[in-house]
This record gives sequence, structure tokens and C-alpha cells, in this order.
Amino acid sequence: MIMRRAAPILLAAGAVLMGVECLAAPVFAQDSDTVQNTKQVLGLEGMKHNSTGTLTIEKGTLEFTKGGKKADVPAASITEVLTGADTQRTIGGTIGTLTMFAPYGSGRFLSLFRTKIDTLSITYVDDSGGVHGAVFSTPLGKAMAAKAALLAQGAKTSVPIEPGTTTQPQASKPQGRKP
Repeated sequence: MIMRRAAPILLAAGAVLMGVECLAAPVFAQDSDTVQNTKQVLGLEGMKHNSTGTLTIEKGTLEFTKGGKKADVPAASITEVLTGADTQRTIGGTIGTLTMFAPYGSGRFLSLFRTKIDTLSITYVDDSGGVHGAVFSTPLGKAMAAKAALLAQGAKTSVPIEPGTTTQPQASKPQGRKP
């Protein structure tokens, strides 16, 4: 008899707990990835081209800050993340050829002229469904880690990260002659 009275209460409590879990915000990694001295080459609304600032990836958002100005892009709205290493790796395929000439996949193009930087290109969809893109140049060795952080926060890519390549190798220095 007590069981008959307790069963509906327990079922209702279980349903409420399940409903609360569905309403909870997604949990993102506590650590933030910050890249100082990042240049936003083009693409972010409200920012001048070639602005140098700080790129931060945390709480499901890519944030670029320069002085008092800030531009945010939700990681879940990012449909493509490419680095200069991605375009070098896929250069023989269709993706590599297209990203080499595409305005927001211009990492390979920029790397032809600058050797001490990495490039990070994103394509994202805004709230009204418009497709946008942005190109960043980062200090050498930082773009692949930023890509990994964006993917962990919900961004998507057509060129997955190969295991063990969360950071890009430093450019090798030419060896001098040995006596």
C-alpha cells in the first residue's frame, strides 16, 4: 500500500530530474587557450583589418580582443577550421587546391610570404544564417593548438587533426658546416 503511494512520487521526481538535466547548459573545458600577438587579417565584424590583439578560446566561444573592442564567435557556429599546416598536408587533394585559393582558407597563400607565423582560418554562420569567415595569423606553433581548442569547444572541420599534432613543429634552422 505504501509502495503504491510512493511510486507516482518517485516517478515524478525522476521525470523532473531528467528534465533539469536536459535544460542544463553544456559544460566546456575549464582551461582557456589564449594566444597573444594574434593578427586578425580580415573577416571579423567591427574590427579593422590587420588588427593585432589577443585570441581567446574558452566557454564555447572564440574571442578576439584589441584594446576595448571585442568580437565573439560561438564555437558551435564554426563550420570550418583550417591552419596553414592543413593546407600544406592536403595540397595534393581537392580540399588543398580549393583552400589555397579561397578567401578564408588563405593560410597557404599567406605562408608563402611569411615564414615566422602560423595561420588560422575559420568559416562560421551568424544568427541570421549568413556565412562569414575570418583569417588570423598567430605566432609560430600556436595555430594547431587553437584549432584543437576550437574543436574541443564544438567547432567543426573537414581536415581532422592527426594524432600527436596539437602543436606545429618549429621551423628547422639550417645547419652550418661542421669543421
